[in-house]
Amino acid sequence: MTEYNLGPHTFHLGSGECVLLTGRSGCRPILRELSRRPECVLVSFRRPLFLRLNARVEGAQALLGLKPGCQWKELDTVGRIKYCLAAALNRKVEVLILDNPTRDLNPEERQLLLSAVRDLARKTGMAVLFTSHDLNDALAIAHRVLALTPAGRLLESTPNTREDTLLAAFPLLQL
Repeated sequence: MTEYNLGPHTFHLGSGECVLLTGRSGCRPILRELSRRPECVLVSFRRPLFLRLNARVEGAQALLGLKPGCQWKELDTVGRIKYCLAAALNRKVEVLILDNPTRDLNPEERQLLLSAVRDLARKTGMAVLFTSHDLNDALAIAHRVLALTPAGRLLESTPNTREDTLLAAFPLLQL
């Protein structure tokens, strides 16, 4: 498990672990700061990573269920998301950061993406830190939760206290 100290916030990420980071808009600075580290990469599906980095996707395609040699323009929404994940995988990072990856996806696409992310973490040992506005989807794959309270305090759960941590951070939340 690796410890990350980002200004006033300290948290841990374990190998192969999916961790939900949730809270008000204060989560974005945490994501930006973490993404500056060489062992981390932030993937945004709205501004695809591979377009800026000319990243290759060979090798990682099979792991994500993409056919070899597939092209961006041939892919549906979930295929394009997997293509972005493949580009990130080829960077050989330890932490994959996903900023609200299920936004704008229909229920079937959300489930396919979440399943792919969880499988990816398990198969590669890469930690995944992600934000989401849909807690039901997020809790389906999150091993743990990091909850940024309205007061700016970061609460870190254990696998058995995910819901308790969310309720401590946001007392009015209904799970």
